Formats: sequence, C-alpha cells, structure tokens
Amino acid sequence: MHVTDRHIIYEGRYLRIVEKTVITGNGHARRWETVERTNVHGSGAVVIIAVTKDGKLLYEKNWRAGSESYVIQFPAGLTDLHGESEEETARRELLEETGYAATTLIPVLLSPLAADLSRTRAMHYFAPGVEFVGTPSGSDIEGIEVIEVPVNEADEFMLHPPDGAELDLQVPGIVWALRTKRLI
Repeated sequence: MHVTDRHIIYEGRYLRIVEKTVITGNGHARRWETVERTNVHGSGAVVIIAVTKDGKLLYEKNWRAGSESYVIQFPAGLTDLHGESEEETARRELLEETGYAATTLIPVLLSPLAADLSRTRAMHYFAPGVEFVGTPSGSDIEGIEVIEVPVNEADEFMLHPPDGAELDLQVPGIVWALRTKRLI
C-alpha cells in the first residue's frame, strides 16, 4: 500500500487536513483524510515517563478538547520550538507541566500517537529520579493536575482512574515497555 497523491483540504494555524489517494494491496485507489500538524519538527512530540526519587510515577490528568474530557496521560509536549532537540523539549515540558526536573533521560521507544489520523509520532523518554524544583507553569487550557502514584500501585491506578477521567490506553503500553526493559 502506498500514497500516490496528497491534496490539502484545509489549513489552519496548527493543523491541516489532507486528502490522500492510497493504492491498496489489490491495486485499487481509495481516498483517506488525515490530519497533519503544521507547527512541529522531528517526530512531532515527546512523552516523559518520570519516576520520583521516592519511587512514584508522575501522571497527569489533562483536559483534552478533542475528547471533551479529562484524560490520564504522562507529561508530554510538541516539538514546536525550532533549534530545540527532542531531549530538550522533554526536559522543558516535564518542568513546565509538573514542576519536576530530570537529570537523566533514557529514550525508550518511538511510536505513532494516532496512526489512523496522523503521521505524528512521539519519542518516549524514561526519566528516573526526578526532583521537584518549583511550581508548574503549564497552560491553563489543559487544566493539568499532576498525580503521583507509587510504581507498585500503577496497575490499580490504571484500572481505576480518578472519577471523571479516562485512561489514555497508550499509558499501560508504555508501562509494559518500561517493565519489559526492566526500567521500573
């Protein structure tokens, strides 16, 4: 399967909608609408799985306009500042959103965020031993609440997220990857 044609249907400040012609495995041409970010470089995003010095995973309860709900996720952000590396973006986003600073960042995996909708991928970093250094300065549009959960209680937390919040199903997959790599 491969794309033979791309046509921009709409372009806004941060997103564009693109209609693509896809040649299927049996040779048929089909059309598919996708979304592209116009304000990112590199993979497009970073996700930070941070563990405090006392063994607590840092989760975030964020308001997400797309789902019109609160979602449990790990700290994350777009690679939207030119000249900033993905690692620098990860450090900045962790500090802005949680008030925690990372001395070590270990690349874990690169994965698509919404493969059926967009080419945007996220580089996931493990940040062991993070330390609280100050009040978060994140965006008020996300309504971020930082939630600290002991690593050994992560499964229970993911099975029963706080009332009014939905669990982003990428979170258990990332936790599994970290366990498999023996990082947590």
